[in-house]
Amino acid sequence: MNEQIQYITSLAKQYKIYAEQPEELLAALNELPETTVKTIYDEYGSGERFQPVNVLRAEAARELLNGEELSKEKVEEIKAKIRAKDLDYFSHLPAEILSGLENYAVGKRDIFANWQKDWNVFHTFFYRGKTKETVQIYLEQICKRLLDDLQLSDYKFHTVDFQGANNFGSDYCWLALYPQNKPSHKDAHQFFLRFEAAVEAGQVEGSNIGFHLHDTRRVETYEEILNILNELKPKIISLNQKIRSFFKFAPGEQAKYWEPFKNEGIAALSYNNFPIEDISELNSREELNVAAGLPAESQSNETWNLWLFKTANVGDVVFASKGVSICLGIGIIKGAYYYDEDADEYKHRRQVNWITDKVYQYTANSLKNYKTLFRPDTFSPTLVSNFILSEYARLYPDLKAIFDEHNLTYTEIEPNELPEISPEIETSETERDEINFWWLNANPNIWKLSDFKEGERQTYTSRNEKGNKRRVYKYFEAVEPGDLVIGYESTPTKQIKAILEITRPLHQTEAGEVIEFELIEKLEIPVFWSELQNNAGLKNCEVFINNQGSLFKLAEDEYDIIREVIDSKNIAQEAKLGSLEIKPYSFRDDADKPFISEADFLQTVELLRRKKNIILQGAPGVGKTFIARKIAYELMGFKNDANIEMVQFHQSYSYEDFVQGLRPSKSGFELRNGVFYTFCQQALAHPERQFFLIIDEINRGNLSKIFGELMMLIEADKRSEKFAVKMTYSEDEADRFFVPPNLYIIGTMNTADRSLAIVDYALRRRFAFINLQPEFGEKFVEFLQNGGVSNPTIEFIRVSVGKVNQEIAGDINLGGGFQIGHSYFCTKNGAGSETDWLREIFTFEIKPLLEEIWFDDAAKVEEMMRILNA
Repeated sequence: MNEQIQYITSLAKQYKIYAEQPEELLAALNELPETTVKTIYDEYGSGERFQPVNVLRAEAARELLNGEELSKEKVEEIKAKIRAKDLDYFSHLPAEILSGLENYAVGKRDIFANWQKDWNVFHTFFYRGKTKETVQIYLEQICKRLLDDLQLSDYKFHTVDFQGANNFGSDYCWLALYPQNKPSHKDAHQFFLRFEAAVEAGQVEGSNIGFHLHDTRRVETYEEILNILNELKPKIISLNQKIRSFFKFAPGEQAKYWEPFKNEGIAALSYNNFPIEDISELNSREELNVAAGLPAESQSNETWNLWLFKTANVGDVVFASKGVSICLGIGIIKGAYYYDEDADEYKHRRQVNWITDKVYQYTANSLKNYKTLFRPDTFSPTLVSNFILSEYARLYPDLKAIFDEHNLTYTEIEPNELPEISPEIETSETERDEINFWWLNANPNIWKLSDFKEGERQTYTSRNEKGNKRRVYKYFEAVEPGDLVIGYESTPTKQIKAILEITRPLHQTEAGEVIEFELIEKLEIPVFWSELQNNAGLKNCEVFINNQGSLFKLAEDEYDIIREVIDSKNIAQEAKLGSLEIKPYSFRDDADKPFISEADFLQTVELLRRKKNIILQGAPGVGKTFIARKIAYELMGFKNDANIEMVQFHQSYSYEDFVQGLRPSKSGFELRNGVFYTFCQQALAHPERQFFLIIDEINRGNLSKIFGELMMLIEADKRSEKFAVKMTYSEDEADRFFVPPNLYIIGTMNTADRSLAIVDYALRRRFAFINLQPEFGEKFVEFLQNGGVSNPTIEFIRVSVGKVNQEIAGDINLGGGFQIGHSYFCTKNGAGSETDWLREIFTFEIKPLLEEIWFDDAAKVEEMMRILNA
């Protein structure tokens, strides 16, 4: 590491001279190679977004290219021309820059207030290219080596290079090591290094700590740095453990476990998708990664969440969240991590004292720079704890005493006032009035947005596999923290899958030059390219003019149009999710369970799990559709109708309705996706969930016509991308489709309908068939008793209907598939007399059924009705 340290400090010595001696800086500027100056002019003289300092840089470079010597007087002259908005002086610049100059809002504060020192303006002339890349890589290498040598497995790092903390330029660099469970280095006691002409190493307090104690010493070598930091290690770790941390905690999807967790006084996480059990004995996140089957250095958001959950201190505060804008309650951790073997799921647990269960609904942007309140993950640090506590104290004054008792700090807010908290992101060279909008193409053959979870951070390289700059490289240079990005998976997927937010601008890592973003919203229902390409408002959008490339600029109105299409498809589904009371489900505990035996029910569930496709067949009234939903609940483990889609086949139903087809539009015809295609795409977008398509009356449709080429794709062993086929309406060879493995099909079939042909044999072998019989046993009796039906009436139903069913089953032309089902009698609501209720069922529901099956034998119908009316 000494070579890396020497390289950085030698630059710091030179940059300090430039920063403190303007004449030396100007001399160095005048000696810059022409190729370097030309690159600088091209960079700042062709930008689309006007910034005063960039015009100053471009004009200074132009003077040098023209053979002029740059002086302090010339720099001040250019500044004066910019302040005066002298368009004639800058007429050689592009129209976009001139328009920005003309319309730039000038306030009382000088537009060059942040660049009064020449080094602030011209540091980018020297600190660039390979020099900048090398420093950033070396800082990262030093941080990683220190974390390893100091054995700080639960710490992470923050670096600031010669760009400075706010990108105004600096003559020194620094780095800080701080705990992973802190939202920012500002909230921690830091292991600190500062690289100037000499190096300082020691302990520094973050600006949010409340008191500032700097204990640093001059050093020369890496070994001296290590000795000092090792000496301070016990003290820094101890101090950080005493700082109360604040976390958001999601009690299951859409907070479905909030009530049981609150009542039990716990917070719990699941992670059933990882082979992770008790992690009590694991000593680092790296060990946890290995236990989860991931590389030790993996930056998986899931293992990070679980590790934070394990290592959070007793006394830390948790905010229970629903989605990203609702706080359901506040708790204080009061026990160490433990693993509950006896729990069905969510076995990773902490005891929590939930001090309030009052709800707070956040309104977007009520806190400056915050559209939402929480990250969309399971357990992570939050920066807005004071704001949340202050809002609770404002809305629920009685909580102030409880907060005071637990030493929770809040701000007394005056009416119509809210505290401002700036987000922990890197800032640009100017105060940003607005954010930028982008479109990012992801090649699904390399990486898929659908594989990532909300809250995960990823990087995207600015260069292709050959090391060349990507098309429109300047866009990678222009992205800034806070910018919003449309996340699109290109051919063959051709769908918008997520909304991303830039968290770090273009920067150098050991893996290359990258931008970093966070997946802030995973779309419940993806949006197809075809749904946008004919939108008149997007006809001039560059991504739809030429989609060859990676990163594209979107105008704000273009982003709004795309966002509106996204919302129109997703809001209804998200509202459905939000309104559902998602509860754990088990057939054994279901008070409203079907009448079939538990063994038969669970066998059917396992059959669906293996086969992927089943058909429930039986007589009218045996509860086929009712049982189909219960099967889906059992396989999911909870009641969630948002993951269930239902469709009914009929003679006119077609491939175009079910899969995909051309439909009339205002401009002619357009390709529209059917319910099955759309539901498959939703399942593909959420591979961690299970989805169920219930097809009612499946045998009423022309199945070969409806399924088309999908006949093969629904087979259990064909549910993968390698079996993808070209669709009937595919535009190119790469536009292919397959049925995802997490989608299950449950068909229902009425065996008493004479008008229907037998199920197509090609389709029949792709389904398992389960026969459902009328059930008039003990569960039927118990159900009617609970509904207020008297025992004599129940017994009469069982005996009389049983006799009729025996006659039906024994008829050589009919058989068991034509019997009377039990659900005809599950409608008693307590109102009216039993006699009238039963007579109506026999007369208006059962008799028409008997007349249908014995259409040529009226005497038989009358005989059966005498049995029922006895």
